[in-house]
Amino acid sequence: MSRLALKMDAKDAMREALVSPYMVTIILGVITIVLSAVQGFLDIWQGMIDNAGAYGDIGQTGAFAASSVIFVIINIIISTIIQFGYQSYCLKVANRDNTMSYSDLFGSVRYFFKALGLLLMVSLLTFLWALLFIIPGIIAAYRYSQAIFVLVEDPSKGIMQCIRESKEMMVGHKWEFFVLELSFILWQLLGLVTCGLAFIYVYPYMKVTFANYYNAVKPKTVVYEEATVFE
Repeated sequence: MSRLALKMDAKDAMREALVSPYMVTIILGVITIVLSAVQGFLDIWQGMIDNAGAYGDIGQTGAFAASSVIFVIINIIISTIIQFGYQSYCLKVANRDNTMSYSDLFGSVRYFFKALGLLLMVSLLTFLWALLFIIPGIIAAYRYSQAIFVLVEDPSKGIMQCIRESKEMMVGHKWEFFVLELSFILWQLLGLVTCGLAFIYVYPYMKVTFANYYNAVKPKTVVYEEATVFE
């Protein structure tokens, strides 16, 4: 398949989107920045406790520990929801789906536990392969790279079914997808040198292109038209 065709179609789809991919990306970025800011505050708090040493307030230590645990849970929940939600939105953009909306960013709330389970299972399988050596771990990551798209397209599917379908559709396509990802490296560098501002364009461009790739490698559904037979 042509990388250029996938990218050109992604640009066209972004221009035609009923809901601006740039605004959705900004919302995603704001949420991410807020989570990072809270983590930064906790890091400062921990530093103050460490500097206090034996003279530190036990109540402060307990409050920090409780706050850290609560934030970790909240961070996991929000990060999982917006990760799957953003993928769902980008798939709708790629498909020219008129049902797209800003609420898509939080649409995975209804299957949150399945989404979290998928992330954990993919991470576990990739880690186990990585124990053999780095290369098998990287290959495994590409083997399961389409599992999120499988789930957001059909949330009724099970965790292992999503992983299995991703594994099947990536047979013979892992290197191809790696090269597609690599082709965005200059765009990513642009995002870094602009202090993240360029990512407002680059990030949805990448993700919609990857959604196009998913559509290209997934099994095609055959639709049989009803035929009238005259005797």
